Amino acid sequence: MPEYRHAIVVGGSLAGLCAARALAQHVEQVTVVERDRFPDEPKVRKGVPQAHHLHVLITAGQRALERLFPGMMAELHALGAVPVAAPTDILYLSTTGWRERFPPTHGLVGASRELIDWTARRRLVEDHRVRFRTAQIVVGLLPSASGDGVAGVEVRDRETGVIERIAADLVVDASGRSSRSPDWLAQLGYGRPEESRVDAGLGYASRRYRLRPGAVDGCKNILLMPKPPESSRGGVLYPIENDRWMVTVGGLGNDCPPTDEEGFLEFTRSLRSPLLYDAIRDAEPDSPIHGFRQTANHRRHFEAMPRWPDAFLVVGDAACSFNPVYGQGMAVAAMAAVRLDDHLRSHPGAFGREMQAAVAECSAAAWLIATGADLRYPTTAGPRPGRLSRLSHWYLDRTSDVANRDARVSEVLTDVLHLVSPPAALMRPGIALRVLRGRPGPRLTEPPMSATRLPR
Repeated sequence: MPEYRHAIVVGGSLAGLCAARALAQHVEQVTVVERDRFPDEPKVRKGVPQAHHLHVLITAGQRALERLFPGMMAELHALGAVPVAAPTDILYLSTTGWRERFPPTHGLVGASRELIDWTARRRLVEDHRVRFRTAQIVVGLLPSASGDGVAGVEVRDRETGVIERIAADLVVDASGRSSRSPDWLAQLGYGRPEESRVDAGLGYASRRYRLRPGAVDGCKNILLMPKPPESSRGGVLYPIENDRWMVTVGGLGNDCPPTDEEGFLEFTRSLRSPLLYDAIRDAEPDSPIHGFRQTANHRRHFEAMPRWPDAFLVVGDAACSFNPVYGQGMAVAAMAAVRLDDHLRSHPGAFGREMQAAVAECSAAAWLIATGADLRYPTTAGPRPGRLSRLSHWYLDRTSDVANRDARVSEVLTDVLHLVSPPAALMRPGIALRVLRGRPGPRLTEPPMSATRLPR
C-alpha cells in the first residue's frame, strides 16, 4: 500500500515528466499540472522556448532516462535519433587547438528536444497512474493543517479564470527558471532562499538545416569553441532526427548573433574555423532563425533554508539552471528523479528537507563545471575567482590542452563532462601526472578529418 495517495507535479517539461515517472512508483495517482496544451506529435511548444535550440543528451542523462523509462534510448533511435560516438565522430576545436578523434568512450543521442519530451510524455499518457491537467496555472501552495507542510496547490484555469484547490500528499515544483516557489514559500512564512548567479553574457541563435551530401565529410558533430580575448564566438553543428541538422552559434559578453539570414551566416563565417560555415552556406534551411538569451547559471539554495515544508520539493531549472551550452540540464533533471525514486524506496513517508538536499547534490558537479568554465571569461558577471579558483582554471585549461592529444586524459575529461565521474577524477595521481607532464605529440593545426585508431 503506498504511503501517499496523490502527488502533484507543477510543470510538464522533461524535469516534470521524470519526476512524475518516479512518483508513480510510490503513489496511487500523479497529476501533472501544465500551463500549456501539449501537441499530439513531436513539436516545439511555447512553454519550452529553448526547444528551438541544440540539446545534447549526455551519458549520465541517458542512463537516468533509461532507468526511468526502460528502452527509451532504443525508442529514440527507432524514431530517427542519430547515434554519435564521442569523441570519434566529433570535430572539436578547443581553446587550445584541435582534438584528435580518439576511439569512442561515450555515445550521444542526436535528437531534438521535442522528440525527447514527446517520447517520455507518451509513456506517461499510457500509464493509468498519471494524468495531465493542461492550460492550468498554479498560483500558490496550500498549507497543511498542522502548518508545517504543504497539502496541495491552488490553480487557475487559463481560459475561464476559475480558481480551484487540489489536495495532494506531495507537491513537486518542476516549473523551470520562472518558478514562483520563492514567492510561495515566503507567503507560507518560510522565507526566501539565497540565490547564486553566474552570467557569461552568452547569447545564441539556432537554425535547422538539411545538408548537401558530403557536407560534413564523415563526421557527425562540429564543435568550435570561443577563445577570448581573440574570439568570443563559437558554434555547433549537430544531427537530429529526419535527416536534419541543428546549427547553434553564439557569443560571450553579449556579442550575440543576429537572427536575420545575412547576419546569421556572416556571424557563422566569423568563427575560428570555416568548417561550420562551409557546411551550411549552401544548405537548405528547415526552420526560422531563433535567438536565445536566458543563459545565466542560476541556483536557488532551497536546501539551506532554515525551515522547509514537509511534502514539498523543487527540481530541475526551478532549483538550479545552467548555461545551456554545457548540455547538463536534461541529465541533472533525470538524475534527480532517479534519486527521488531511490529516496522514496528507502524512506517511505519521509519527503522534505532530506530530499531537497539530495536534489542539490545532483546539481553540484554540473554547477561546478558550468560556473567554473564561465568564470574564466573576464566579461562574466559573478563572484571573481580567488587564488585557488585561478589555479583550478589553469589546471583545467592545461587538462583540455593535453586531452587534445592524449587519449587517456581525453577519456577521463569526457567522463567528467558527461557527469559519470566527479571533477575530482581529473586530480587522480595518474591523470594529474599526464596533465602536468603532457603527452609528447604534435599539436594539430588542421582539423583531423579522419578518426585515429589508437588502442584503448
